[in-house]
Amino acid sequence: MMKYTGRIVMMLIYVIVTAAFKTFDYMELGYVPIFEYIISAIMVYPVWWTGLQYDKAKYYAKEAQKKDKELNDLFNNVDAAIYSYDFRSNRLMVSSKISDVFGYSPTKFKENIMFWKELVIQEDINIVNELEQKLRNGEKCIAEYRILLPNGQLKWIQKRITPIFDLDGNLIKFNGIDIDIDQRKKVEELLTQSQEQNRKLLEKRLKESEKRFESLFAHNSDPIFTFNLDRRLIEANPAAENILGYPITELQQMEWDSVIAPEDLDLYNEHFKLVSQGEWKESTLSMVHKDGSNRVMELKMIPIIIDHQCIGIYQITKDITDSKLAAERIRRSDKLAAVGLLAAGVAHEIRNPLTTLKGFVQLLTSDIDKHYASILLSEIDRINQIVSEFLILSKPQVTKYATQNIKRILNNITSLLETEARLKGIQLISEYDVNLPLINCEQNQLKQVFINLIKNAIEAMPNGGKIIVKAQIINNKMVSIQIVDQGMGIEEERIPKLGEPFYTTKENGTGLGLMVCYRIIEQHGGIMNITSQLNRGTTVEVCLPLDCPLINE
Repeated sequence: MMKYTGRIVMMLIYVIVTAAFKTFDYMELGYVPIFEYIISAIMVYPVWWTGLQYDKAKYYAKEAQKKDKELNDLFNNVDAAIYSYDFRSNRLMVSSKISDVFGYSPTKFKENIMFWKELVIQEDINIVNELEQKLRNGEKCIAEYRILLPNGQLKWIQKRITPIFDLDGNLIKFNGIDIDIDQRKKVEELLTQSQEQNRKLLEKRLKESEKRFESLFAHNSDPIFTFNLDRRLIEANPAAENILGYPITELQQMEWDSVIAPEDLDLYNEHFKLVSQGEWKESTLSMVHKDGSNRVMELKMIPIIIDHQCIGIYQITKDITDSKLAAERIRRSDKLAAVGLLAAGVAHEIRNPLTTLKGFVQLLTSDIDKHYASILLSEIDRINQIVSEFLILSKPQVTKYATQNIKRILNNITSLLETEARLKGIQLISEYDVNLPLINCEQNQLKQVFINLIKNAIEAMPNGGKIIVKAQIINNKMVSIQIVDQGMGIEEERIPKLGEPFYTTKENGTGLGLMVCYRIIEQHGGIMNITSQLNRGTTVEVCLPLDCPLINE
């Protein structure tokens, strides 16, 4: 009703105005034909109304043409194919740019609205099928696919479609845009290829780096251990098995503290803690071999840093036991040389007067108290013995090496000293491997060494006890002879000085006897070690090679 109100009001105004004018004219004549004027107004109004609507239609048509022109200009100026399809009129509107994108005239697409799908290559047909399904479901669509151009080349297209619905939710129209993305895809492909090449190059370098590290790790002559921060062994190189005698799998099951010498455990723990905080540490300490022997190790502990965090520790270990022993031998040899020089100049000068003095004392024995004469002769003999030891040190001994039975040598010595031991309440016990090999040695020199060592053990046990003489094979390379006593023991700080000239733990000793023992064992290519604990006893170990060459002085 509201939309007709304006027309009715206009019509009434028209009638009233017309009637008024007419009434005014006829009032003078005394005549008022009101119905005539109403009829005239009714007849004139449709003509006026029709003209008015015609003007409006003309105006709106011009505006529509103007907007169509603007829309067409917009379509044709956008560097993409723009289209709109109306399902009600089955009319497709496309921009002229579609020929630039697809290589075909707009007419082709107007004649067959699915013509574009015929251009899609077979490999991408599933992509556009999915796009169509989304469009049927009323979803906005976007897809990238390849088409075959008239010249046979491929081109990448990006399609975007927006569905339009009426008030009842029916799909009545869709608008779309197809964009040529071929250049972008080529750039992306080049970037992808470049990234792939870089990735492969990085992977290759990483693998090469890993191979180099694995080679360094596996073939390094120095043992390398890898620990986590809980001090569990993660892995170790093959050299690690040789240094401690344990298989890697066994080491991984062990508490690492058990292979560190007790006296060095605190130092090791302190260094491990500092390295886990990012520091580097070097140290020299003793580690326990599977056979129970202590090996002197030089350790380098390095933190494993990843993303600025320490996740573990590398421990590079070098066995310097042999080099330390060699350095010790050189040190002892230097001292022996110094003592030898002194002995060479002094021994003969002392011995000649001693011989004369001893002779006159013997002649005067009947004239002086026998007790004093005995003391004089004893002290002269002692001086003479010291001079003899000087002479042993001062000149090379003529030695004849021969293959000897070490078991027989030891049995002869224990038999010789057994009586002396029993008199002091000491039991001599022999423990030998069943099949001890023959060794190349100078028999008398070795007897001198072992007599000296066993006598030292007897003198260290005033309260009696047991002395055990052991002999066993080590790694099929050496024979180990140990003299184990239950004496008073020696302070740890004094052990390194044993064997030095004139250093002794005995009240009347000179220190030269043990020094001579060291010299003889070194001449046989062997080593001698002394370990001791106070109030528990001392162990002297002599290791001799099975094939013992003569070491020339």
